[in-house]
Amino acid sequence: MRLARRAALALLATSPALAQSRSDWPNRRLRLLVPSAAGGYEVYARILAPRLSELLGQPVVVDNKPGANGIIGMQEVQRSPADGYTFMFAHVGAISIGISIYPSMPLDPVDDLSSISVAVTSPLVWVVNPALPFRTMPEFVAKVQAEPGNWRYGLPASGSIPHLVVEDTKIRHKLDMPAVPYRSTPQSLMAVISGEVPVTLDSLGASSPHIAGGKLRALAVTSRERSERLPDVPTMVELGLDPREWVAWYAFMAPKGTPDEVIRRLNAAINQALQEEAIATRIRELGASPRITTPAETLAFIKAERADFGAIAKAGKIRVE
Repeated sequence: MRLARRAALALLATSPALAQSRSDWPNRRLRLLVPSAAGGYEVYARILAPRLSELLGQPVVVDNKPGANGIIGMQEVQRSPADGYTFMFAHVGAISIGISIYPSMPLDPVDDLSSISVAVTSPLVWVVNPALPFRTMPEFVAKVQAEPGNWRYGLPASGSIPHLVVEDTKIRHKLDMPAVPYRSTPQSLMAVISGEVPVTLDSLGASSPHIAGGKLRALAVTSRERSERLPDVPTMVELGLDPREWVAWYAFMAPKGTPDEVIRRLNAAINQALQEEAIATRIRELGASPRITTPAETLAFIKAERADFGAIAKAGKIRVE
């Protein structure tokens, strides 16, 4: 009986309910896992981590775990203890696209993870080689419609948000525009710069230095409002080429079962950091925007995005093995 009682007490001591009632969280360092290689969107996590460390009173250490378009890192978070000491900063592809394009997705981000915050968004931008005569996106669309199959686009990564948005544009405007797949954003952008392919769609943050340097010409951005970085470049919405905006976005998630109080405190710290001028300015300098959301809003947004991307994947028969 004594051993059974000790076992029961030990089980209670590790339960999420008891963890939620503890007032000493956090009392050791936190691990912020980013399921991508260094040098990409993880820059936003590294901008936020030092301030989160100050606000939470414990070190927040960024840990890169790339592989399988974010799936490997997400699985590690899924398997981590739901004690508030491991959380994740991941991209839209991993959270809301993968479930629709991978035949054997090993987890469901909605069911197997807890939502904290959609913290950063970034518009995509259509860019062409400046040697081409196109000055506007309608001109380019008309040319592709007139010459089916003759115009190819650079695909930065299969299953990425540019992939889904381009395919949606192709379906909407009846464009026969084959994809030329590349392994990364830098490769696809360089392919356009070199003239290997005429056009690509990618994040504003990655494209803007080349646009500013005259190596790429921007035709349109996919956000609802024009970008502060490219105030003279119209949006697809205002051109009447797309009924809605598309933005790359990056969200904080935690293992399923992480106590609600911990989720709320993480959300509050993230939102406070994002509203501070120094951090907001650094994010905007990269062509992105800080976003303030509650955990409930984050979950609703992830579900809505997943439904939209799922519809595109089905219509375009997009599957990634």
